[in-house]
This record gives sequence, structure tokens and C-alpha cells, in this order.
Amino acid sequence: MDKLRPLTSDELDALQRYAAKHGRRWKSVLRDAWMGLPPHDDGGTLRSLRNSHGPTWLATFQLPKPGSC
Repeated sequence: MDKLRPLTSDELDALQRYAAKHGRRWKSVLRDAWMGLPPHDDGGTLRSLRNSHGPTWLATFQLPKPGSC
């Protein structure tokens, strides 16, 4: 499998905003949205990230700790 490219700052920001909006279960909410289930709020940058990195990547991704960026 090819190595995935690093996230852009816009992608990381979008993920951090999504996590803040949806709380500790944000990954499962986003995964469901990526599969076409509600809340259907994964447009733009997050949808592009789904296409480039995918749900398997999301399962292992961890947001950076505050102050580590």
C-alpha cells in the first residue's frame, strides 16, 4: 500500500472543528457521515479527505495534542 500524504493545515483544522462539534465519538460520527448516514455534515474538506485517506485511516488517526502543532 502506498504511504498517504501528510494532512494539510486546512484538513487538520477541519478535523479539529468536527471533533469539537461532535465530542468524544467524533470519529464514528464522521465515519457514518462518510458512509452516507446522518448528520451529512462532512462536505468540502472532510469529503475530500475521505476520498484521499479513507475510513480505515480515520480509525487509526489521532488528533495532535494541543500545543504540539
